Amino acid sequence: MADIKQLQIVKNMAQQKEQAALRQFSSAQQQLANMKMQLQSLSEYKSDYLRQMQPDASVAVSANKLILLQNFLAKIDQSIGQQRDVIARASLAVDARRQEWLKAKQYVESIDFLINKQLTNAQLIEQKQQQKLSDEFAMMSFHRKRHSNH
Repeated sequence: MADIKQLQIVKNMAQQKEQAALRQFSSAQQQLANMKMQLQSLSEYKSDYLRQMQPDASVAVSANKLILLQNFLAKIDQSIGQQRDVIARASLAVDARRQEWLKAKQYVESIDFLINKQLTNAQLIEQKQQQKLSDEFAMMSFHRKRHSNH
């Protein structure tokens, strides 16, 4: 039973690590979701801006204004590209956190398996001892009856 108690302590520590890994995984997933929402917002902002800047046939647009518009759109596109890069790195981080959590979870499950195996072995040993005592008692009882009949 001492081994089971030690394994239980190790299991508790492993469960704490698993929970910490799960929290990090969840946090990374939330950050990734936020980054995707930011990308969506940037894309929507660009679309809205382009709709608002549709040339009106009755209004003349200066070359200077077109250059400013082109530069502004280039900056938005650059921001969108940077956000996509950030999302790609964040996706890798989410995958890494998922792997860490799965590894920690698997470790807890293996400790559980060992604990259950030791408990099963202890129960088998207990049953064998009980059976042995029962057999010895039956044999002693049989011999007593046999000797008392002579």
